[in-house]
Amino acid sequence: MGDQYLRGLNVSVYDLHGNIILSGFSNDTGHFSARLEGKSYGVIIRSSDRIVGCQEIYVNMSGTIFIRTWAYPLNVTCIDQEGSGILGAVVILYSQSDIANATIGSYQLVGLAKTNKKGVVTFNNIWNGTYKIVVESGKIIGEKTINIDGPKHVTIKCNRTFLELRILTSASMMNPLSNATVLLQDSAGYMALRGLTDQNGCIKFSNVYPDNYTIFVDWLGMQVFSGTLNVGVDKIVEIKVPVFEVALKIIDPLGNPLSNSKVLLKRAFLRRVGSNYFMETLKLFELESNKNGFILCLLPSGTYEVSCFSGIYSGKITVSLTDNYSGVLQCSVQFNMWILLLLVSLPLSILSILMERRRLKRPLEYRRYQNMLLNLETMYNNGLVEYKIYRKLREEYETKLMELGGRRRR
Repeated sequence: MGDQYLRGLNVSVYDLHGNIILSGFSNDTGHFSARLEGKSYGVIIRSSDRIVGCQEIYVNMSGTIFIRTWAYPLNVTCIDQEGSGILGAVVILYSQSDIANATIGSYQLVGLAKTNKKGVVTFNNIWNGTYKIVVESGKIIGEKTINIDGPKHVTIKCNRTFLELRILTSASMMNPLSNATVLLQDSAGYMALRGLTDQNGCIKFSNVYPDNYTIFVDWLGMQVFSGTLNVGVDKIVEIKVPVFEVALKIIDPLGNPLSNSKVLLKRAFLRRVGSNYFMETLKLFELESNKNGFILCLLPSGTYEVSCFSGIYSGKITVSLTDNYSGVLQCSVQFNMWILLLLVSLPLSILSILMERRRLKRPLEYRRYQNMLLNLETMYNNGLVEYKIYRKLREEYETKLMELGGRRRR
C-alpha cells in the first residue's frame, strides 16, 4: 500500500531449510540491517503474532532489498436509514484472530476515528486479517465484521434516522410556534435531544436513534405539550399545542380607543405554603396597543392578569384562557390621580370661596355707608346734627365710599 516505511516490525531471516539465521526490528525509517552470505533466504515480517509479510530474497551484493507487507487502506462510510452520511460518529476498529469465538474483552483495539461530514473515515496500514468495526454515537449504532486482503471500502447502514417536527398553535390561523423549546427523552429516561423551533415552528434532529421518545414542548417558561412518539415509524410530525390567540381592545371610560397604551401581561398561579395556597403572578412581557387601541398576542392556556396604563387611565382584568379570546379592557382614571386632583383643587376652592365672599361683602359695605350718609344728611337738614359734626362724619363716609368703589350719584 504505497511506499510507506513501517517501523517496529519483527524481521526474521531463515535459510532455505527453515532455520532462523537472525531476527530484529525495523527502525524509524523501516530499515533492518544485516550481514549475510551470498545465497537465497526467506524473510518473514511479523506485527505482534500476525505475519504481515513473507518474501524470498537472493543476496549477491551489498544493497537495499524492499519487502512489501500486507498493509492496506480501509475506508468506512457510515450512513443513516435514509442513506445520508453521519457526521461525527466514532468508528472503532478491533482486531481478533478468532472473532467468532472471541469475547468483547479479548478484542484488540487497532484504532478509532470520527467520521467527516460525508460519514467517511479512513484507516491506513491495516494488516490482512479479520476485523470488527463498531460505530458509536452516544450508543452503538452499527457493527460489521470484515476480512481484509487488499484495499477495502465498507459501507455500514447505521441505526440512525431523522426526526422533523412542526409545532402549531391552536389559534384560528394555526400559527407556527417559534422559539419553543423541544426536548426528547428516550425510553431509558435520559434526555436525548434538545432544540428550538425556527420562525416556521420547525425543528429537525439528525442522527436520531430509533426509539420510543417522550416529547416535551416548553414556551414562555411553561410546558405546553407532552406526548410519546415512535421515531423510526413517525419521522415528520405536526404537533398542535394549546397556545391561543388573545385580542384586546383598550378603551377609556367614554369608550374611545387608547392608542400606544402600555399593556403588561402576568401569569397567575397558585403557590402552596404549608397547607395554604396563595395566588401569585409572574411577569411575562409588555406590549403597546396600536393606533386603534388593539393588542394581539399568543398565550398558553392558563390564567392571566392583564394591566393597562395610559396617561391618567389604568385598568386591569383577569383572563382564564381555554380557547381563543377576544375582549375589551375599559380603563378608568387612576386613584392616585383623584388624590392629586383633590390636593390641587382644594386650595383653589378655598381661595375661590374667600375671594367670592370678599366680592360679595364689598357691595354690602358700600350700601351700608351710603345709607349712613343719607341718614346723616337727613338729620342735618332737620337740625338734629351740628354742622361741625355733620362735616366730619360726611368726609369719613365719603372717603369710605371712595375706597369701596366710589360714591354713587343720587
